[in-house]
Order: sequence, then structure tokens, then C-alpha cells
Amino acid sequence: MSRLPGVVLLSVLTLTACGGAEPVKPAAAPSAAPLPSRSPAQPLAVWALTGLPRPDGTVATPALSVKVDNAPGAQPQSGLNQADLVFECLVEGGLSRFLAVYESESANLVGPIRSARPVDAALLRALQGGIFVYSGAAAGEIAPVRASSQAVLLNNDQTPGPFFRQSGRRAPQNLFARTTTLRAGAGSAGDAEPAPTPLFSYGPAPAGSAAVASAALVLGSAAKSRWTWEGGSWARSEGGRPHLLTDGAQVTATNVVVLHVQVTGSGIRDAAGNEDPYVLATGSGKVEFLRDGVLQRGTWSRPSISAPYVFTGETGQPMTLSPGRTWVELVPTAGQATYG
Repeated sequence: MSRLPGVVLLSVLTLTACGGAEPVKPAAAPSAAPLPSRSPAQPLAVWALTGLPRPDGTVATPALSVKVDNAPGAQPQSGLNQADLVFECLVEGGLSRFLAVYESESANLVGPIRSARPVDAALLRALQGGIFVYSGAAAGEIAPVRASSQAVLLNNDQTPGPFFRQSGRRAPQNLFARTTTLRAGAGSAGDAEPAPTPLFSYGPAPAGSAAVASAALVLGSAAKSRWTWEGGSWARSEGGRPHLLTDGAQVTATNVVVLHVQVTGSGIRDAAGNEDPYVLATGSGKVEFLRDGVLQRGTWSRPSISAPYVFTGETGQPMTLSPGRTWVELVPTAGQATYG
């Protein structure tokens, strides 16, 4: 399988339910081999997707991206606070679905795992492909992923071993897994599966950045959330209540990136007749970075799936985040983003 050469970005983000797909040249599990010793002149190794220091004795691994449900009945979810990145995208019926991405941490439980959507192709490509975990997908929904994501595909229809049904939940919102067994289930492909390259630049917030305490986001009629700054992280709520996970913790993030995107029809409909929206992860538009209780405004541009996202601040300066976990909210231009 050909691979896109890694591109290190400057203030850049390189950045659906039936049927199965075969795993293709899966990625290796993390190695415990120690790193070479570092001289004072060598920069400290960091995790690509968080910008946080990578401990000595650890190595970079392919991104493991898991499709997680956010429909009624899916909450509480598991594993979202262990993800380096989480993307939220609109799906049919005005709902949203997450793509949780792991590299620096493992999750003992992640899910409920659901089906792929067309937008996943562009998001996975931004991660150098890696491993894509999902519960299945209609032919039209998985086609873009197979064609251009460059990812290893892993789903429970073709490779059921790493997956299990959790008691106390109804199908289809009862499919879960552990990230370590997902990586093992994907097999071993060594260097054929590259680790992700950095998606953001990290640094101090620009002087004069506007203080902001909350962000209210509307992706669809049934996909509305609020992020609130709590002095050290952003805390997420849905439906007017804290967004809690199975361990009782609230969903939090160091940074929230609000990407305003175009949405078109896919021509694919669910059993209720709802059309699956095609969220476009290429083009251009507005963007907001939320970090450290402040707001940065700017624009993004990505002319093609093989190109990086370029983020430019209002005065032309690079846009930076704080090292840590980031949620990327793909808000349709017909949606809303209100800051207070």
C-alpha cells in the first residue's frame, strides 16, 4: 500500500451501518525498545498528536482511530478522555459521531463502536492512515476510506476477536474493545504503517487574545454541546448536563478547535430515510482555537485530501495550541458557534 510522505505542519491540522471490511496490512503494537540517549543539543521527543513529552523508552506508534457513537442510548461512552484527539462530525438525523484517536495512551475500554462515514477518509489521511476501527459500513460509506485514507481497516464483522458485546446495553450500542487488543488484532506491519506527524503547532497564546469562558456549538438538530473553561481544561456538556463517561468522569480537553465546514448530501439513506450528510474536510473557512481560557480566530485552507490544513490567525500569525488533548469540532456552516 502506498503511503503519503509525512508532513510536519506549522500551525496546521492535517486533518460511517452495516457490512464489513477486511483488515489490510495492519500496524504493529508499540515496542518497548529504548530510545537512543539524547545529548543536550537534541530536542526532547514529543507525542505527535499532543505535543507532550514522550517518556524515554517509548516509541511513536501508528494512530489508532475508533469510531464512537453519540446517538441516544450511546452514553455513557468509554475511553474518550484517553484519546489524544477526538473529532466530532455530523451524521444522519441531525446526530453526531466521534472519531477517537489514540497514540500516547491506551484505553481499557472504548466504545460503543459504530459504523464508518465518508468524512473518515480525509481525517484518517491526516493521521498518515494508521489503524481504523469501526463496526461496519454500507458500501458507499466505506468507499472513500478504502480509496484514499491509506488506513488499515479493522471491524468486528471481518475480525471479531478484539471486540465484545457489553452486557446491560442493547445492540447496536453495546460493541466495545480495548485499544491494546485492537492493535494486536490489526497484526504486525512494522514500518509499513507510519506514526502520525504533528497536526498542530504548540506555543503561547498570542498577546491580547480574548478571554472566553464557554462555547455553545450546534452541529445538527440533535447535536448540541457546550464547552466550559474550568481553569485547567475545557469541560463538555450535552443536553444541558455534564457529558459523563462510564467511569463517572466528565469529558474534558486541553484545547477545542472549531472548524467551520461545508456539508453536502451523500445520496446514502438510513432505514428511516434520513440522508447521510457528507461532511467536507477540504476547502476553506473560518476556524476558532480555544485554549487556556482564550479564543483565537482565523481561517483554514485545505485544497485537497493530500494537502495539509493551514491555519492563519487574523493578523497573519501562526495559530498555536497548548500541549495536551484536543477535540476538533467540525461545525457545518449552517450550524452555530457562540462564545461567551
